Amino acid sequence: MSLTVSVYIPCFNAERTIGACIASLISQQRKPDEIILVDDGSTDRSVEIATRYPGVKLVKFPGNKGLATARNAGVRFSKGELIASIDSDCAADPRWLRILVEEMERDPDLCGVAGGVQETELGTIADRWRTYHMAQHYGQNRVDNPRFLYGANTLFRRHVLVRAGSYPAYLRTNAEDFQICKQIYKNVPNAKLRYIPSAYVNHLRRDTLRSLANTYWKYQTYLHWRRAVTYGTPRTFLDVNYQVFVLVSLAWGRQLVWDLKRGRLESVLVAMYLTCKLPWLQIREYFRHLTALKRVDGASSGTVSRDS
Repeated sequence: MSLTVSVYIPCFNAERTIGACIASLISQQRKPDEIILVDDGSTDRSVEIATRYPGVKLVKFPGNKGLATARNAGVRFSKGELIASIDSDCAADPRWLRILVEEMERDPDLCGVAGGVQETELGTIADRWRTYHMAQHYGQNRVDNPRFLYGANTLFRRHVLVRAGSYPAYLRTNAEDFQICKQIYKNVPNAKLRYIPSAYVNHLRRDTLRSLANTYWKYQTYLHWRRAVTYGTPRTFLDVNYQVFVLVSLAWGRQLVWDLKRGRLESVLVAMYLTCKLPWLQIREYFRHLTALKRVDGASSGTVSRDS
């Protein structure tokens, strides 16, 4: 008997791509039993466009709660025995869901399976740099038990996600996929995950240099923040933020050298831009931290109002 499958889409201001994403799900060779849009407080036409497609279920937050919270809602409102997710700026290959489901049905011990994210928008220098340095795949060969499965293209058994625990709500923009796989390996005995390259989705994202800098800063900050807190001695935000600054600088420097060796001049220029942008991103992060502290202090003193 075939397993039931829910597909959810976490969405925030994706009016340019959400239609193509949903259309690709409707056109799957193996039709999903339900499609759920989790709208994370979009202020554009995302919901209007999505609801034009018959059968799409809507879960809507009144404000932006972050990617991890949106994923938790997708899992909670899904009814399928298998729960798939695709990002709102992706469109799935017609074979995508069939390949993932068949892999799970062949191997009852498999906890989760995923494919890669294929870059299709290469029109700008920022897009091409993202393709080189922010690839979301493990190549063209099957990989058993990778460190994690990229969240833009995953399929898990429901009971595995329940046992693993929820996505950490503090991961608002990225790295929630890494964390949930870490929890699966920790909390599910003999956990097995698998990467299948043929089950791919097309990435429809378009970047500018500014958006690329913001995205890559968030990605690298998460990785190095965890490393600084886990292995370092600092305890204050400034201490840890300084370590993050140093580590991210080294990471971008390595990529600049990597591009130089391969003669990729335009990528070298992007890396130089990112390196120059780094101090300003750190300053912004510092003032965001101060603002957050003021909000906490205000809430504790009763100066911040809340809806009853």
